[in-house]
Amino acid sequence: MAKKARIKAVDRTFRDIMDNPLPFGGKMVVLRGDFRQVLPVVPRATRQQTINESLVKSYLWNKMEKIQLTKNMRAQSDTRFAEYLLKIGNRTELSTEDDYICLPANIIVTGANEEDSILKLLNIVYPDLKTHTTSAEYMTNRAILSTTNEYVDQINERMIEMFPGKMEEFMSFDEAIDDTHNYYHEEFLNSLLPNGVPPHKLFLKKDCPVILLRNLDPRQWSM
Repeated sequence: MAKKARIKAVDRTFRDIMDNPLPFGGKMVVLRGDFRQVLPVVPRATRQQTINESLVKSYLWNKMEKIQLTKNMRAQSDTRFAEYLLKIGNRTELSTEDDYICLPANIIVTGANEEDSILKLLNIVYPDLKTHTTSAEYMTNRAILSTTNEYVDQINERMIEMFPGKMEEFMSFDEAIDDTHNYYHEEFLNSLLPNGVPPHKLFLKKDCPVILLRNLDPRQWSM
């Protein structure tokens, strides 16, 4: 699960230290990981090929025949949930003909519509939010993971609305470099949502947590 460059660096280091051309300088190295969380690497594959269900399953189950994991290290405080995840990984949990897993009713949040479901989820994960907005421990001990950036933006908007105080709006300044023919209009640039970059219109309130993913201009701030 580590990047291959790191493994190669360790390999070259051991060979240099031991003055031995064998892999890792002839030393025994044990590499471990949960292969149920690792998808196969398909060189020059299309998006459909990389998520091909049969390919993923054959890869994972061949690996799991060699290494059987019996304990979930990430959910030790919730033994029932840990056992449920292991059942899915060991392919012992009941599924439909299309291999869809039926989620237990106690972990499903439902509402009258999508908006109502999001609000219920927020109230469950962040109960009594208004009285804990200044608590760093309260905020850092909770998180909501989503499948797409679109859902992340929806949840973030609702979260900001739940914070007390006045809403502040911040707008980005987008421009295309060396676009002499004006091919990329400002409205189009404002609509783009690249990973790791805030949206064109950013809404914030006092005490709401903000995560800085990257420094957009390292040269400016290094001076």
